[in-house]
Parts: sequence; C-alpha cells; structure tokens
Amino acid sequence: MAQMLAVPGHVRHGFSINCSFNYDFGRITGIAASTNGNILVCDYDKKNLILFNPVGNYFKKLNLDSEPYDVAITHQNIGYVTQPNIRSALKIDPERMVVLLKATCNDLNTSPLCVSAFPNTNVIYTCNLSLHINGVTTMHGIYDNSLNCILLIKKRLSSYAKGFDVVKIHATDDCLYSCIAGQNNILVDTSFEETCSIGTIDTPTDICSDDYGHIYVSGQGSNNIYRLQKKFGVLPTVLDIPLHSQHGIKQPVAICFIKVHTKLYIVNEWGKSVLVFDVC
Repeated sequence: MAQMLAVPGHVRHGFSINCSFNYDFGRITGIAASTNGNILVCDYDKKNLILFNPVGNYFKKLNLDSEPYDVAITHQNIGYVTQPNIRSALKIDPERMVVLLKATCNDLNTSPLCVSAFPNTNVIYTCNLSLHINGVTTMHGIYDNSLNCILLIKKRLSSYAKGFDVVKIHATDDCLYSCIAGQNNILVDTSFEETCSIGTIDTPTDICSDDYGHIYVSGQGSNNIYRLQKKFGVLPTVLDIPLHSQHGIKQPVAICFIKVHTKLYIVNEWGKSVLVFDVC
C-alpha cells in the first residue's frame, strides 16, 4: 500500500491496489470515468472504445473508423473523443455507447488532439479541446452543440494559441494544465502561461486532480505518479510520489479518478493494462 502521511494543514489520499483490468488491449491512449462510475478507454491500435464497470468487468465495445486518441466525459455525462488521424472529433453517449455527432475539420492542416472536461457547472464551457493548426496548438471551449462549429469554421471563437506542442491537457475551474511533447515540464495556464518543473519526472504523459485540488502527473519514463499541490498565484509544488515502480507502476500513459474520487485508474505498461487503486 502506498500510504503517505499528511503534514499539518494538508490532506492527502493514500492508495491501495484493488485489481487490474483483464482484457486484451492493443494500446490505450485515453481514459475517462462516466458520472455513473463506469470507465471508458480509447484503444488506439484496435480503433475502438471500450466500456468497463469500476472494477474492470467488460460492458460494451464501440468500433470506430479511425484511431481514438483522447476522451473526456462531462458532468452532464456526455463524452468527447478525438480522432486526429482523420481530423475528427466525436460526441458520444458513454453509457449507451452510441455516437451523437461526428465533426471533421475541413482544413487539411487542422486536427483535434486532446480534450478535457471541466469538473463542474461553474464555468461556461463543459470541455476544453486542443487543435493543432499549421503546427500551432490552440485551445477551444466546448459548450452544448458547439463542437461542429469549432471544427468546421476557420475563425474560431474562445480560442488562444500556445507556443508548445501539447499532447495531453487537464482542465480545472481556474487553470489548464498541459503535457508538452519533448519536455519533462508541464505547462500551467491561469491568466498567463508558465512552465512547471516536477522534480525528476521523465516524460509526463497525463494529468488529473482529486477532490482536495491536488494535481497528479504520470511519468512514463520515470515509472511513477507525482502529486502536486495547487497554490493560488504561484506554480504548483511537489508534495510526494505516492505511486511508483514498487507499486507496479511501469510506463504509465493515462490516469483518471472516478467522479466520487474513491478509485484511481492508471493506464500502465505503455497502454497494455489498467491498474485500479482504492483511495483511502
């Protein structure tokens, strides 16, 4: 069990291994939890989405026409999936596993890559979507039925450019965190952008947060999960490394909590398996 004692004034989750998903995955690149606590994964190599219950029992599979890269599920239980190889994004019902809308970029130099849901209803948008446009990463807020408009029109509202190649994003109510291609830092974006150095982490691949506002970052090359503390007006600081190779962490590529924060899911072994940790 990876139990870390809290210092005065801090509350930190501990973790104990529960189980792993027993399924023949190709390569998982994205994972998200529905509001009902079910787990949806993107199997990039096998071109499908797979739904499991919270302890990894298989529910249903949705075959797609191209590789899904990233997935997010909003507080309204609507899913968004990116398919960068065909410049498309999907709006889905994650419980029924049906596609509600498919939007495709009409610009050959534009492709959706990452998506992240906002945690609650206190913001205008339900999701953040990143687009790569002529080699530049831009961020766009999604609300209601705006997905089709964002991908089809060249002049997009509520967008801003980033000076980095972003490979994964995580949205909170007041900040956007990004993993950057080719760097061991993460990008922290509040009213302005700053890069945040995280100890000895190697190849950060995904970011999530818990109900205490702590930020978790998976290190694919360092085989661990870092926990950061948010501080108003300054960059997050490293609290600890609650999970690492001694707990079975090996090449983690994606992470998420279920909505009630009782379980942490880690896509392990470069997308070949999923570990389930109980939060305690």
